[in-house]
Amino acid sequence: MNSITSSSQREIALKNRFWTSLLSASLTAFLLGGIATYFGTGLLNPNAAANAGSPDKKPVKKSGPQAQLVRVGTIERKSITPERALIGDLVAVRRATIATEVAGKIIEFSVDEGSKVIGGETLLARIDNTWTKLNESKIASQIAEKKATLAFEMKDLLRYNELLRSSAVSSSEVELKRATIESLEASIGQLVVLQNEARERNARLEIYAPFDGSVVAKHAEVGEYVSVGSPVVEIVSSGRIDAQIMVPEDSLPFIAVDDAIDLIVDSLGLRIQGHVFSINAQGAMGSRTFPVRIQLDDQGGKLLPGMGVSAMVPMKKESTEILVPRDAVLMKPDESNVWILESATSAEIGDPNSNADNQETKTVWQARPVPVHVLSHTRDSYAIACARESDVERLTPGVQVVTEGLERLIPGATVRIDPDRSPLKAVPGAYRTGQQVSGR
Repeated sequence: MNSITSSSQREIALKNRFWTSLLSASLTAFLLGGIATYFGTGLLNPNAAANAGSPDKKPVKKSGPQAQLVRVGTIERKSITPERALIGDLVAVRRATIATEVAGKIIEFSVDEGSKVIGGETLLARIDNTWTKLNESKIASQIAEKKATLAFEMKDLLRYNELLRSSAVSSSEVELKRATIESLEASIGQLVVLQNEARERNARLEIYAPFDGSVVAKHAEVGEYVSVGSPVVEIVSSGRIDAQIMVPEDSLPFIAVDDAIDLIVDSLGLRIQGHVFSINAQGAMGSRTFPVRIQLDDQGGKLLPGMGVSAMVPMKKESTEILVPRDAVLMKPDESNVWILESATSAEIGDPNSNADNQETKTVWQARPVPVHVLSHTRDSYAIACARESDVERLTPGVQVVTEGLERLIPGATVRIDPDRSPLKAVPGAYRTGQQVSGR
């Protein structure tokens, strides 16, 4: 019994010694960690250690909110002619379907769709001349036969005249002979006309382009038999091209023939200028629009019929308006606004880097939204008016407005003006503004 009790006491003593050792080790590690942290902090941040021992020392400055990087433009007051962008199409000045004037089999076709042609020089197609040549030879032989008969009748008429003087023949017989000769002469004349017609048909077996342009369609092929009037190819002219737009009736009074109109070729991003060539007097009853043609140069073949264009057409008379760059207006379904820059001090905006003595106070820019109405626009600017009467004095000439970076601003945000005024350049896989192109 006593042996069992001694064994239990030894086990309790061993357990107590174990927990005592564990507690001592933990306490020692904690103390060493605190000392290391203290000295490490002092080495890395001497100011913190100095401030801890010296209450009169200045605290370390904290950094304020980071300013947004933006680009800006300027509000202006100018006299402008408000314009609207009208969508139209490029149309060929001349478009023709070339047909054959002679029936026959096509033995040569020299062009294809897209081929460039020169008026009067480019051979489009050639038709077999076998039957026209045979017909021409046949008519020539008939003419020779008639001429031989006519020559005999002419000599016979001389003999009849001598017999008439001796009363050997009657005068009616002489008149009949003369009628026969006149009939032969008429027949020969008719055959000559047929011969000329055959020669002209033979000359028209070769079909040439009537004007400079391009082949846009083929309606026949080599070996195909075509009848008179069958279409062969379709050609559109080159050199000059027209833009056709439908102008609303309220803008028609501000357009006249020979007026200069600015256009943008949408697919090429090309800005060009043309002149009004014609204004059609017959408008569309449903839309109250009138066809207007603007004469353009095809830019060496870059402009093709069917391309879309945007034409800047006057919509009002010249007026003086408040103008901002087009990129400065942020369009929204409910209202539009512009972001103007207002100056403030770092102390006013609560910048922790400024002090009470204003020794380090500096001027900063803050962005403020102003609701506006878009009245009209030109190619590069919007004419605007304040949506609220209280904002009229804020939109004055010379005030800076944000043109790039306004989508991420919030009212009162501090901004930093980007001095780089170069235009944005597109990168592969992105639009000019940097937005990624969605994959297809």
